[in-house]
Amino acid sequence: MESDAALQDKPYNDINTYMKKFGFDYTENPHCTGGYGGDPNGVHCAAELDPYFNKYVFRFNIHIDPVIDGDRCSSGTVDRQRNEMKSATNNTTWAKVQGNWDEWQILEWKFRLAPGFQPTTSFCHIHQLKAQDGPYNGSPLITITPRANSNGSNKRIQIIHSVDGASTGKGTIVDNIPLSDFEGEWVQVKEEVHYTHNGSYSCKIVRVRDGKVLLDFKDDNIDMWRKGSSYIRNKYGIYRSLAGGKLNQNPVGQSPLLKNESLWLTDFRVYEKNPNPNPTAVHD
Repeated sequence: MESDAALQDKPYNDINTYMKKFGFDYTENPHCTGGYGGDPNGVHCAAELDPYFNKYVFRFNIHIDPVIDGDRCSSGTVDRQRNEMKSATNNTTWAKVQGNWDEWQILEWKFRLAPGFQPTTSFCHIHQLKAQDGPYNGSPLITITPRANSNGSNKRIQIIHSVDGASTGKGTIVDNIPLSDFEGEWVQVKEEVHYTHNGSYSCKIVRVRDGKVLLDFKDDNIDMWRKGSSYIRNKYGIYRSLAGGKLNQNPVGQSPLLKNESLWLTDFRVYEKNPNPNPTAVHD
């Protein structure tokens, strides 16, 4: 999937309709009313002509000013912001873009962070692998997460792994990859996963401009499943904590480090081998 010139200046629901043709979904955004952090008039995702590739890409925006975006107007998660696309909430028609038990999957995409992108000490995920169903689907299995110290220094990229709250979760498996190597630059991501408890996970990120390898990680003995799930979804965008602030407070408040940010995305590819013949089956 790529963006398209026909999406320029189109509203979010048209972008969602377009994505659905490729097995993706754009419904987790702040374009909502009636709750906390809704911004129905804001531009949260746009098709934008990228001068480097000379083609249209997706631009995802998260706002602090003039409106502080929330998490889908939710009253239960007033301490965070979400603007994400994801593989479709459909494990029958679109099983081929999901991670099912014992499947191998390669995910490829390109992204660009805005120059000066500023994370905090709290979470700020730009990619997630997350169980859609089952009793342990609350937290992501894998995240790619920009992070910084409390004063905004030591801006870096992390990869974080967790499973079911159990000891098999390895926590921060990649750390201290300088964020400065990413800011304002297109990078190519290749992520390979074997979805089992004795699974495999690798992630390689290469800067497009000069081919510099920014991150190259592999673990062939890592738990890559959530008990009681039938599928793992792939997600992309900006999902971040308000770092101390809450949307139901007056004043709202948030870390002074937080500001409006953008993330550009393009060139989504999904490859699969050993496809599960019964992808809707729950597996412990």
